[in-house]
Amino acid sequence: MSTLTETTFKRIADIARRRWGLSLGERKMQLVANRLSSHLRKNGGGEIEDYVQRLERNPTEEDMLVLFDILSTNVTSFFRDPAHFAFLERELYTPLAKGTLAVPGRKLRLWSAACSTGAEPYSLAIQALELLPPGAGFDVKILATDLSNKALTGVREATYTEAQLTGLSPERRAKYLVRVDAPASRSVGPMWRVKDEVRRLVEIRRQNLVESYTGLGPFDVVFLRNVMIYFDRDTRHEVVMRMHSVIRPGGILAVGSAETLSGLDVPFRPAAASVYIR
Repeated sequence: MSTLTETTFKRIADIARRRWGLSLGERKMQLVANRLSSHLRKNGGGEIEDYVQRLERNPTEEDMLVLFDILSTNVTSFFRDPAHFAFLERELYTPLAKGTLAVPGRKLRLWSAACSTGAEPYSLAIQALELLPPGAGFDVKILATDLSNKALTGVREATYTEAQLTGLSPERRAKYLVRVDAPASRSVGPMWRVKDEVRRLVEIRRQNLVESYTGLGPFDVVFLRNVMIYFDRDTRHEVVMRMHSVIRPGGILAVGSAETLSGLDVPFRPAAASVYIR
């Protein structure tokens, strides 16, 4: 049976830190061991040590993305952390609708960084449609990015089980999603697909948060939620400063409800719980 030794785990952790800024503490060792073993069983077997050696010798970019999928956890839900959406309604959309807040060129740009399987960017799109309908004359786009193949496939498919619609009211589900048949190979019950009018607002792109942001921004809103918990302090500082470079003055940065910029010495001011202004 394939096992993960402490030494090999440290080598995996070093790859994750160098490639993606991930901080894998020792408490993650058993989780990583289970996921690696599962991956190897599904792909013909083999030893964890041999797999890691292949990654260290001459990996392809796809090899690295597969490893990222193994290490990452894609947990998300529609309208997660409702206080953030309430803040956007109060401080962004209501002033825009009243004409008391100017947006250059009437373009509104939002970024769901580390978007997981799409519930967050589609929630942002639904809120924009509700509060700034097409007739209001605004050009709204939401950028959805992740590094995980699994996550990006989920965003593109935009199809969710009943269990994945937690946080989405029956009224919103009926208005913005359509029921579809589940594939015969999956016994998951009813599934729901996001309607085209919502999907049209969302652009999907692969993005490593610790690499160049060339071509991104400027953004009015960035959701960087529940990802910094995987970074060490230096990486958190680096990523937040990169975000500062692509958020327009007065723009909004929302982090996870369990995250904070406190102690990072970054040029954002707090506006509400886990919400900051550039």
